[in-house]
Amino acid sequence: MKKISANILDGKFEHLVDEDNLQITHLQIKKGEEVPRHKSDKNVVVVIYKGKVDFKGENGSEIIRPGDIITMDPNEMHALEAIEDSDLMVIKAKI
Repeated sequence: MKKISANILDGKFEHLVDEDNLQITHLQIKKGEEVPRHKSDKNVVVVIYKGKVDFKGENGSEIIRPGDIITMDPNEMHALEAIEDSDLMVIKAKI
């Protein structure tokens, strides 16, 4: 077992795990900030645990709040816009 703790950031990101087949990123985005349209070559799971985000995917957009989870297949285009100061965990894995 290994415990990994996220740091308090100021609107940035940090890779908590960065391996060939697994990447776990703690992402903080401030109200009004956007993460531009992009994609990943891995499966993606996004877990929001603070704030509110407009998550824009290939099939429309969803407002996500704590308790919501987004899953994506590899190479799905997506973008995010923070409606409130927000904290998310982004898990990317080759499965």
